[in-house]
Amino acid sequence: MVETVMDTNERPLAWARVYPALHRSLSKWLRRGTWYEVVRNDLPDRISLKVGERTVDVPRRVVEIRDGLPKHFSVVTRTDVSPADGNRTSQLGRRYMVCPHCGTRTRLTGEPRVRDCPGCGRPGEVGWWES
Repeated sequence: MVETVMDTNERPLAWARVYPALHRSLSKWLRRGTWYEVVRNDLPDRISLKVGERTVDVPRRVVEIRDGLPKHFSVVTRTDVSPADGNRTSQLGRRYMVCPHCGTRTRLTGEPRVRDCPGCGRPGEVGWWES
């Protein structure tokens, strides 16, 4: 992956997120369920995404691309959770939701239809149909 400094005046061309079923080794720079701004989309095999303060080039085949942010929360079901792992990721559990606006990850208990994001407060439907 190539990293460059991003011009903060750029407007997103589109939005992209890593495919949920993709093996973590192929998407190590990208968090599951998080939508990233597309800042370059003119190469047939690569796409450039804003990841934090950097621009990261990733293979086009590893991401879903949309014109705009969805209004619903992404649901992520993890298969690589270890109860012995004490980091933030394991605290999220096997299933969590990701806010499309701020990227906050929140543990899911039960199967709520709608939730408010604890990070930005936006309400939204939980996208169970995508999990």
